[in-house]
Amino acid sequence: MHLRKRNNKWQCLINCKGYRIAKTFIKKQEAQKWALKTKTQLESNSFQDTSCLATMKLKDLLKLYHDKYKLKSRRPKQFQYEINLLCRQNIANITLLRINSSHLAEFRDDKLSIGKSPATVKKYLGIISRAFSIGKMELGIPLQNNPVSMITKPSQPAGRERILSNSELNLLLETASKSTIYYMRELIVLGIETLCRRGELFNLRRNDVDYFNRTAHIKVTKNSTPRTIGLSPLAITTLKGLPLTIDGRFINVGSIGGFDKAFKRCVRKANIKDFHFHDCRHMGATKLAKQGWTVLELAAQGGWKSTSMVKRYANINAEHLALKLNNDLKPG
Repeated sequence: MHLRKRNNKWQCLINCKGYRIAKTFIKKQEAQKWALKTKTQLESNSFQDTSCLATMKLKDLLKLYHDKYKLKSRRPKQFQYEINLLCRQNIANITLLRINSSHLAEFRDDKLSIGKSPATVKKYLGIISRAFSIGKMELGIPLQNNPVSMITKPSQPAGRERILSNSELNLLLETASKSTIYYMRELIVLGIETLCRRGELFNLRRNDVDYFNRTAHIKVTKNSTPRTIGLSPLAITTLKGLPLTIDGRFINVGSIGGFDKAFKRCVRKANIKDFHFHDCRHMGATKLAKQGWTVLELAAQGGWKSTSMVKRYANINAEHLALKLNNDLKPG
């Protein structure tokens, strides 16, 4: 071990077992403490060389995580889109040596402040957290801790209650029929009629549909659990009207980001406020609940694993309950 003072700082150099490690400190006592600890680790073969963390950035870790798991992902296009999105964020340029929980907390707060939903922000944090875990456990990167685990995740808000009126829906469908995305109108109809998520519809293939039994097998799902759903007459007519694609899918989506932008333009042109594509799922669940579907039936169709999630999606207002009560009353 070599210790010297230079420019009012203490520089410590260790040569041991093929390692040549240098570090600079303000105080001599800190340098001596670090040197003793590092030398002990080197001699006991427990030392981890963390020098790579000074140059490796968060975006490098995210890309390595993507390369490791892209073939295992059930939604590879969505996975790549989310990784690319995160790599464009300011936080992605922070080195793994510097990044800490305060950076993640600031990232969380910034996204919430610009209107990102708590669920979306929670998803972003989950991807970063998994990248840290995989980097340490499977990629051999000497990460000391996972900074995501040290911050509070955004709380899940109450279920959305944005249900389009009949006039709003008709206007949206009319506008969607003029979209540059040829399947925009059909996708909105299918979102309502099937309760399927956007990605589930993008991955639906013709050999997944049984027109005779009026069912569709959803292989690629958010929770990785395939399910078979029922198809309404309108859903069947809509599916049959879609053109053939080379790979057998009903919908040939170029990019998820491109679709999202086109859908937002469509909603804006229809002069409809606060409506997301995922709200089609809410509308479909609410419509079926009003038709008398049980919670278990809704869960099977929509792929929800808990009744609490079904209740978040099926929004039954007081007016409907009052109407049902009065319709059910028998003259005494």
